[in-house]
Amino acid sequence: MIEVKRDDFFVESIKNPIEHGTYYKINPKYGTGFQWTSEVHHDFIITATDIRFNQETMVGEHIGSGYVLALYISGAGDEFYPYQNISPNTLRCYEPSEKYKAIYHPQIPLRCITVQVDQEFIDQYLQEISGDLEVNFSDFFKEKGKFYLPNVNHAMQSLYEYLLSMKASRITVEAKIYEIISYLASYLKENRLNEENGQPINKTDLQALAELTHYMDEHYSFNITLQTLSTVACMSESKMKKLFKSVYNMSITEYIQRKRISAAEHMLIQTDLTIAEISRIVGYSNPSRLIEIFKRYYGFTPSKYREIVNQVVQFRLLETAIRNFVLYSGAINGNHAVVRIS
Repeated sequence: MIEVKRDDFFVESIKNPIEHGTYYKINPKYGTGFQWTSEVHHDFIITATDIRFNQETMVGEHIGSGYVLALYISGAGDEFYPYQNISPNTLRCYEPSEKYKAIYHPQIPLRCITVQVDQEFIDQYLQEISGDLEVNFSDFFKEKGKFYLPNVNHAMQSLYEYLLSMKASRITVEAKIYEIISYLASYLKENRLNEENGQPINKTDLQALAELTHYMDEHYSFNITLQTLSTVACMSESKMKKLFKSVYNMSITEYIQRKRISAAEHMLIQTDLTIAEISRIVGYSNPSRLIEIFKRYYGFTPSKYREIVNQVVQFRLLETAIRNFVLYSGAINGNHAVVRIS
């Protein structure tokens, strides 16, 4: 096993294909991959990582000055302070300036995304939406275990894929971060209300709900009945629906719809599949149903959404071509040659 420092871990920064931020390439003696980081907004810093280590590697550093929320999409290893294993599709919280140390196992891709949020901003945001209800964001980030919040997990994974698609715009990334913070705030607010109303949810039921959401994540494209879900959750349909709504602030039906629409959005951006094909893949036998629900969430039909994304890509390509031409012209001009366009 080797221990590395950040200064030696990344050997170069290269032009970022997402236009803003810095794109770091990993030192070949440690592995392959990259890390991209950007101050998207003066209150947010976002980092996306995709690294494969050559050997077991220990990395240690201190968290920055803000609260940090991290999603491990894939990876294997162990974290310290406190000790726990790294496992896919789990969230972790870190407090400002917290000490961090982890051992990553070799040849297993470490893919994760982190969002660092300014302390003052998040406290003010919570105060604005919570009113007289006392909700403390720092309490949430003191949670040291791994946890799973479906809305937050999905939004962060969607953001990670969106960033790596090279079609991300600063405005859209910022909107996604606000969406994540909004989900966290809703979760905290709901928990606080349950505490004040004397309705705590026991750990057994929470674990059952976690298994239920995992099942829906794996089977969202199938026609799942409430009877099947209640069997998975080991509770009555009425109890299951009530608890699910209180914990996730949405119905089971809405949860499955959001999962399907999120998958459809990804395919619209990343593939050339037709709307009908995407509809069948995500679980809608009739494309009109996908179109109806997609428009409800995104404000556009799937076709219009794809058209807008493609226009953004074409604009970026044109912008890059113009920038490269200007740089090329400047270089020639510096050598006493002038390029004229008639």
